[in-house]
Order: sequence, then structure tokens, then C-alpha cells
Amino acid sequence: MARIKRAVNALKKRRKVLRLARGYYGAKSKQ
Repeated sequence: MARIKRAVNALKKRRKVLRLARGYYGAKSKQ
């Protein structure tokens, strides 16, 4: 069960990072 919990946390974290990365790259390409 711990493994599954960890995977869920990793997914949440990754989603957050992806959103940040998208905004960062989007701003970069606009320049």
C-alpha cells in the first residue's frame, strides 16, 4: 500500500511541476 501512496504523491507533484514548466516555457517562447 505504501508503494501506491508514494506513486499517487509523485503524480500530484509531477502535475504541479508540469503546470509550472508549461507556464515557464510559454513565457519564454513569447519573448
